[in-house]
Amino acid sequence: MPEPGRAPYVGRPMLRREDRRLLLGQGQYVGDITLPNMLHAAFLRSPHAHARIRSVDLRSAGAAPGVALALSGPELARLLPPVPDHQVSLPKKWREAIRHTIRNPQQALLAADKVRHVGEAYAVIIADSRYAAEDAAALVESEFESLPAIVDPEAALRPGAALVHEHFGTNLIAELAAAKGDVETALRRAPHRLRRRFHHHRYAALPIECRGVVAAWEERTQSATVW
Repeated sequence: MPEPGRAPYVGRPMLRREDRRLLLGQGQYVGDITLPNMLHAAFLRSPHAHARIRSVDLRSAGAAPGVALALSGPELARLLPPVPDHQVSLPKKWREAIRHTIRNPQQALLAADKVRHVGEAYAVIIADSRYAAEDAAALVESEFESLPAIVDPEAALRPGAALVHEHFGTNLIAELAAAKGDVETALRRAPHRLRRRFHHHRYAALPIECRGVVAAWEERTQSATVW
């Protein structure tokens, strides 16, 4: 039993249960999974922060040895819908308490009209090995028209700024406002008021491990298994 008033986990060494199998080489990772007739994907990713896609020539890649399929953004869009714009529903009480406007752009599975950040995928090569997929990806010929990059949030809100998502007509993706009590009266009565502007750096998820996925479709049961 933990000591009274002491957290049971925070600041205490915990017994790890997975070490034995990992140290003995018995762990299983995505790279360890081999399935019958497995195919591998390699993605073409944007070297531009903001650019219009003029052309993507997949003919040489599609004819390369071992390649099963080569798809561009427009081709995939005809087969699969984009990711829903609202993937997480907002709680009713939050929506009632917080004045908000949220414009969620739908994320295309592959960029079709233009790329909006460095690394955005715009084409995919499917082949019978990772090596064949990567080699074929190197054969893809792409043409981009560079657009002004949006790197400063305040500059992005000025009139005439280049728009990342044109159909919104603005770069302002969300506005949130919350208030509690009589703020104006409290400020008028306050003996001292301080006005400051604070800046903090950007935050991004940067895992040190790779991310991967293996999926298998079972025709008999009409079900998919995902690792």
